[in-house]
Amino acid sequence: MTDQLSLRFEPALPRLPTDLRPMLAQSAAEPFDSAKHLFEPSWGGVRALAFIETADGAPFRLMDEGGNDLAALLPELADLPSRVMARSAVIDGELVVVDAAGRADPDALTARLRGETGPAVSYLVFDLLVLDGKQLIGQPLARRRQSLKQTLTPGDMVVAVPAIVGEGLALHAAVRAQGIAATVARVLSAPYLPGVRSRLWLRIEATPVESPPGSDQATLGLETPATDPTGSPVLAVIRRLPLEWD
Repeated sequence: MTDQLSLRFEPALPRLPTDLRPMLAQSAAEPFDSAKHLFEPSWGGVRALAFIETADGAPFRLMDEGGNDLAALLPELADLPSRVMARSAVIDGELVVVDAAGRADPDALTARLRGETGPAVSYLVFDLLVLDGKQLIGQPLARRRQSLKQTLTPGDMVVAVPAIVGEGLALHAAVRAQGIAATVARVLSAPYLPGVRSRLWLRIEATPVESPPGSDQATLGLETPATDPTGSPVLAVIRRLPLEWD
């Protein structure tokens, strides 16, 4: 009862913006090292912004780049609002279906987003745009990431993607070995530019490592099962990459 009364007297928050769209990356030809960039893996899934307003009990929205709400199609993500320690928030991430070896399954993801049954979808979170009514898009990425770390409680299907500063070449090599689609390099000081494709974010495609004839693919990390105590192949793969919370 005390908690309910205290919430009742908290000031109302501004409604979340309705016109936010994901910031997009430009392509880069080669991986690189840079102390000015944050590097993270990307499975090449579907970008989606989660709009969460827990104060009034409204259902959360999970909006793709075209403005379609995908939340009702993905009941496995129903606990997302309870993992966000805020009264309201907008977070940015990537929806993926990952197989037992930790590689993306785009066909399975497409089927799930058409409303068909299939493997569970994970939401890989990497940015925070609004927190308790305050827009963070003008803040530098490094500050937004720190706020995200303090706000999101990860789970099996909602994963906070760690990253690494500076070591783009090492991460890219590890991403290739694990069969992940790409790495993304984001400028630490950069604001978030909704709907803009900017060189402040760079996507570097990762051609999978090919096994020589007669070699053991497991030694290259391509076919090694992604075992993990939680049963989440995404988490298992992340633990094999040279990543850290920035």
